[in-house]
Formats: sequence, C-alpha cells, structure tokens
Amino acid sequence: MPSYRRRSQLAPAHAAAYLSLFLLLPRLACAELPSVASINLCTDQLVLSVADPAQIRSLSWLSADPEESMLSKLAETYPLNYGSAEELMAIGADVVIAGSQTSPFTRSLLRRLGSTIVEIEPAASLADVERNLRAVGAAIGRDREAEAATASMRARVAAIRARRDARARSAVVVRAGGFTVGRNTLANELIGLAGLDNVVADLDRWGSLSIETLLATNPEVVIMTSYRQGEASLANSFFSHPGLASIAGTTRLEVPARYFACGAPESLAAAELLLEQMAPP
Repeated sequence: MPSYRRRSQLAPAHAAAYLSLFLLLPRLACAELPSVASINLCTDQLVLSVADPAQIRSLSWLSADPEESMLSKLAETYPLNYGSAEELMAIGADVVIAGSQTSPFTRSLLRRLGSTIVEIEPAASLADVERNLRAVGAAIGRDREAEAATASMRARVAAIRARRDARARSAVVVRAGGFTVGRNTLANELIGLAGLDNVVADLDRWGSLSIETLLATNPEVVIMTSYRQGEASLANSFFSHPGLASIAGTTRLEVPARYFACGAPESLAAAELLLEQMAPP
C-alpha cells in the first residue's frame, strides 16, 4: 500500500486523539486546583467571583437567599451548608473560606481537624474588596481570575464616574430600624461613587439615625434600604414614619439591603442602581 494512503488513513485517528486531548486538558487543569467550601455570606460571593465551578464543593445557606445575596441564582446551583464543623468535614474541601467573624469555634475545630482555613476580613472599601479577591484567588489557585475580577471592577468604577453628575447631591441612607451608614464603610464609598454626599457620614460606622436628625439635615436624596419588606417587623415600621414623608423636595431612592451587605464585585451594582434611579426620565 502506498505510504500516502497509509498517512491519509491515520490522519482522522490522529485528529480524534488530538481533539480528545484538547477537551481533556481543562478537566486535568481543574483536577489540580484545590476544592473549596465557603461558610460565610460574603466569602460565598468572593468564591463565586473567582473559582472554577468544578472547585466549589459547598456555599453557605444564605448565599442562595435572594434577600441576602447578590448572586443567589448562581449560588443555588451548589450544595449549601450551615457552617458546622461536622458538615465541613463531611464535605471534605481542601480549602475552607470563612469570614474573620465567622464562628470562632467552627474555625478553631476545623483547624484542629486538619482543614486549611482562610479568614477574610470584612470590606470597608473597594480597595478591601480587591484585597479579598486576591486572597481568595491565591488560596484556591485562581490568581489570574482574581486579577481579572479586579480589572473588571475598575472598569465599572470608571464607567460609573463618567455617568455621574459633576455636582454632588446631599444624601442620607435610611436603614431598617432607624440606622444609617458612616464614613469608613463600603456603602459610603458606593454612595460617593454615584455622585452623592453622605451628610451624616460622621456618625458611628452603623450609626443610629433619628427622625429629628434626618429632618435637620434636609437632604436632597433619601436612600431607603429595604429588607424583607413583605415581613412585618418593628425595624421595617421605621420606613412608614410620617416624618420621612414630610421632608419637602427630597428625592427618594430604593436600594435593597443586600446591595450594601457584603464587599464583592457586585457591590458596584449599588452605585449603578442609584445612577439609574437619578437619571432624567
């Protein structure tokens, strides 16, 4: 048989072999990455932002609650945990990502049992979010993805700044129970990013806001952070106080509480939502 005929017969077999190897490479690469579980609402969202889906063994149960998480639809596709050491040992993830304020007992016990625990500090700024993305990325072998996520965040920040008004409008955030946000918070930075000036920023970090203080400041914008509005509670009753309705000439905006709950790339959606609501009709 001529050699050229043998080569032509072998070519399809070689092509099939190369194709199989090409399709297998991503699986082999993922197999080398550590598996991961998260036991904190905020670290859940960081993990979802940088991990390969095949790495994720479990997320906290709050991650799938649309009132709590910005990524609930994505989170509900994964197994959920309630943060107990027993659950985490059964899950058997190589790395457990926890908040620095997550149950000290659980973190300590998991360490004693040999688990690798990575503790993430709460984010008080967008810079902190970037730091935390890098920390999670480094812990699970996804440094490039963490850098890509931070680059995407910076592009979104630039786009938000390009859309906002040149003049900052005075604003106050009203949270359930009569609370607001102070200066050294991620929420305050997001408000400023949208072109608003938090006129009660010098209160405590999550300071109490009286109706009297609100009336005295007379802000141009009041930002209502709704939380489980369909459920009756004393905290939510604050939103129906007649004093809120009596502030003349004030624009009222709505931002669900989950937008300010955690520091993650999707936190930028808070500033984007504010700009959308302030846009001329």
